[in-house]
Amino acid sequence: MIFRRFCFNIYTAHSYLQLLIYGTFSTLEINEIKMFQMSLVKLFLVILVAASLGAFWFLDSVFYHWDRVLPQPEETVVETVPESSKNVTTFNKPKEFVPTNEWQIIDGDQLIPPGLHVQIDLQTGEKKVKLMEDNKNNNTNSLAITNSNNADNVKDTNSLPGNSHKFRSYEELKDDLKDLNMTIKSDMDIMGELSKKFQEQLKLYEDSDKNLQNILTDLEYLLHQVDTAEVFVKNKGIQLIIIPCINSNSSFMKAQGALLLGSAASNNQKVQIASLESHAIPLLLKYIDDEYTFFVQKNCIFALSSITRRFPLAQKQLIDNNGIQTFLSVFKRPTSELNTKLKLKVTQLLEDLTIEIEDAKLTFKEETNKKLSTEASERVRQYDDLHLKDVLDKNGWCNILGNEFIALSNRTPLDEENHEMVEASGKSLLAMQKLCKVKLQGNKDLYQSFYTLETYYKQLRQNDVFYDELYQLTTELTNTYNPVLE
Repeated sequence: MIFRRFCFNIYTAHSYLQLLIYGTFSTLEINEIKMFQMSLVKLFLVILVAASLGAFWFLDSVFYHWDRVLPQPEETVVETVPESSKNVTTFNKPKEFVPTNEWQIIDGDQLIPPGLHVQIDLQTGEKKVKLMEDNKNNNTNSLAITNSNNADNVKDTNSLPGNSHKFRSYEELKDDLKDLNMTIKSDMDIMGELSKKFQEQLKLYEDSDKNLQNILTDLEYLLHQVDTAEVFVKNKGIQLIIIPCINSNSSFMKAQGALLLGSAASNNQKVQIASLESHAIPLLLKYIDDEYTFFVQKNCIFALSSITRRFPLAQKQLIDNNGIQTFLSVFKRPTSELNTKLKLKVTQLLEDLTIEIEDAKLTFKEETNKKLSTEASERVRQYDDLHLKDVLDKNGWCNILGNEFIALSNRTPLDEENHEMVEASGKSLLAMQKLCKVKLQGNKDLYQSFYTLETYYKQLRQNDVFYDELYQLTTELTNTYNPVLE
């Protein structure tokens, strides 16, 4: 209604304006005025349409349902509900469960009250419940997981003595589980049982006895753990198990005994000290001799490596028992695949022993803490007393390394073990360059081997960055041992 009145007023005003204009101007002027009027009318209409759209948008955003027609309700049917059933719910109420002292099968959606024994069969999914005979006032259910093939042997978990939610000690748990014929064993318990079985089985030992082999294999697995290895040593495991193994007539026992000791002593100072006190080092050196099998020699080198690394006192015992000469005797044996593996193990060990001397000196130089600086100083003093580099040089270690490099350069392309040999030998030559440069001065074959390997690794690293480190190593060796620069 308001909109219609507004349009009528606009139209009336427009008529009066026409009469006024036509009475004043000439015909030509009147035509121009009419054109102007038409433009004004078009502009007015555009403004009017825009205003209408704006009003419509405003109404639609504020009253989003104003233009919708409410649906007419469908015809409903009203039924008369009896007075007696007005308070009854419309859904199907599950049958109430009444527990007894006997096991009863329950449906999947059936509710049960608290304070019952619950048993679930994993094979069939069947659930059974019954009353608790020993705890009438218990408000929680006790759950037992059973197997349909052995359901009669299940014992209620609620019958455990001292049933509570509190944390209990290891000994209390063992006592609680005795009634269920269940036992808890720690690694220490297992190790103790294995040690006892070993000593019993050793008296009945035959070379093909699988029982002893299994015991030693299980022990080796456990001794990788630091805490377990320390308990093993505390219980005289080295004297009662390892030494008898190494001294036996069986190659398997010798190899397995050395492996046990190497696993226990790896990064474990307490086992390293116990090995030193048990005089294991001279015993292990004895079995690196050529007359024994490869696995005996390999495991003895592994055990010596674990005992002596970062332990100057053990290294001193190694040197005093002609350990360096024993190691270097491996390089005098005929070349074979197995002997090549032994030479790599020896080279890696001697490389580590020479490099850790330089690390100790660097640590002492950079240490600022007074207490740690004192410890580092003592460590450097112990390494200096060893004169390990001088012993190596005296026994021809520099020449041995030089010959290995020449042989490697003539063996290209190299396999993985040879790559490792290049790395270990190269780092050893750099660590001992002050002594080795004097011994190897003027050795043109050695310099040519460095250059050959440098070129070889330069080509390999173009396709694989893995070889970049070996390329950098051989480049440094070429520059260090260049006869022209000496």
